[in-house]
Amino acid sequence: MKKMILVAALMAAFSAQAVELGINASRDTANSDRSGYGFTVGQKYDNVGITAGFDRYTTGTELSKYTLVGSYDVAKFGAATVAVKGGAAYLDQKNTVDGYAFLVGAGVTYPVAKKVSLTADYRYQAGQSRVNSLDGGTISAGLKYSF
Repeated sequence: MKKMILVAALMAAFSAQAVELGINASRDTANSDRSGYGFTVGQKYDNVGITAGFDRYTTGTELSKYTLVGSYDVAKFGAATVAVKGGAAYLDQKNTVDGYAFLVGAGVTYPVAKKVSLTADYRYQAGQSRVNSLDGGTISAGLKYSF
């Protein structure tokens, strides 16, 4: 199921005119602090965006997080754009239970070149009872390239 959702999101992103590819580093503050890394594929439609992502955490119990997040630009401060975000995640833990979580948060995008932007996000996740030990916040920062 999680692979089907990711494939559908990737197909939707690549069928659009301008695709955004990103890399990020993140800090998951749920239960125990752990650092991660990941990538994103997304598309913007005026003030609305959709992004599929993958994050990997190897500290403690290994965790792969597959996300599908929608965003809406709410404000612009100079060149920086602030967006509210919401979506879902599939949490795949090695040698233990897996489950789904809802995500809410906010992010800032700051262009540093015509097609390159810096990003910073905060997301809070709340999951099913079998993965609620992973509930909490994630802070991430990265780079995004727009085609």
